[in-house]
Amino acid sequence: MRLDDSVSAAISRRWESVRALIDDAIERYLEGLPEAAVVEAAKYIARGGKRLRGFLLVSFAEALGASVSDALDAAVAVELVHASSLALDDIIDEDLTRRGSAAAWVRLGLKKTVMVSNILIPFAQRIVYERYGAVALERTVRAWLDISRGEVLDAFIDGERAGKETYMEMVRLKTGSLFRLSAELGAIAAGRIDLLEEASRLGEILGITYQIADDIRDSSDPLKVQREPGLKLFLKWASSLGRAYSTIDFFLAKAQRIISSIFKDTQYIIYELPRFIINAMLYPRVRSAATG
Repeated sequence: MRLDDSVSAAISRRWESVRALIDDAIERYLEGLPEAAVVEAAKYIARGGKRLRGFLLVSFAEALGASVSDALDAAVAVELVHASSLALDDIIDEDLTRRGSAAAWVRLGLKKTVMVSNILIPFAQRIVYERYGAVALERTVRAWLDISRGEVLDAFIDGERAGKETYMEMVRLKTGSLFRLSAELGAIAAGRIDLLEEASRLGEILGITYQIADDIRDSSDPLKVQREPGLKLFLKWASSLGRAYSTIDFFLAKAQRIISSIFKDTQYIIYELPRFIINAMLYPRVRSAATG
C-alpha cells in the first residue's frame, strides 16, 4: 500500500501546486458572491483542507489531455460542495473542530452555517452548468442527492441492528459520490464524455476506499465511536482492521486496473494517485503535508 518515497514526493509537489491554484480560485469565486454579507462566512466554511477531490479532478483531466485551467472551475465547484457538506456534517455529529480550527457552526453559529452552506451548494452547481453544461450539472445534482442520502443513512442508522452490508451502501453514497463526481467532471472538462462511465466507476471506488481509510483512523477514538453510528457500523463490518486493510488493497488494485484500461501508456501520477490519496489518510508522515 505504501508508495515509494520518490514517487510520493513528486506527487506531493504537484498536489501542493494544484492545491494552491484551487485555493486562489475559490477565493476569487467567493469574492464574487452576490450576497456580499456572507462572503467572510463562506470563506471560513471553504477554508483549508487537502483538496484531494479537486486534485483528483485536475489530475484526471490533465491525463486526458486537458489543461489545469480547463478543469479548475470544476475543482472549485467540487471543493465548495465538499466544504458545505462538512459544515453540515459537523452540526449533525456535534463536532467542535474542523481542519484545525473551530467548526463552522461553532464559529459562525448554527443559523449562519446552514444558510451559507445552502447558498454555496447551488452556487457551485451554477459554476458547473455555466462552464461545462447540462450533463455536468446533472452529475453534480446526482452527487449532492447521494451525499444527502448517505448523511441521512448515517444519522438514522442503528449501528447495533443494521446489517454489515449497510456500511458499504452508506459509504458509497456519503463519500463515493463526490469522488465519483470529481472523476466525472475531470472527463467532462477534458471533452471525453465517452469515458464518463469509466470515470464514474473509478471515482466511486476511490471514494469508498478513502472512507474506509478515514474510518480506520477515526475508530481509534473511543469517544467518536460512541457518538457516531457510522463508526459502530464500520467496526461491525470490518470485524478486524485486517479486513479493512485488505479491502483497501482490493479496491486500490481495482482502481489501478481501470486506470490502466483508460491510459494505455500509463502516466505515473494518475496511476499512483489512488495509493497517494489513501497514504495521505493513513500515514502520519504523508498526512503532515496535508494538514489544514
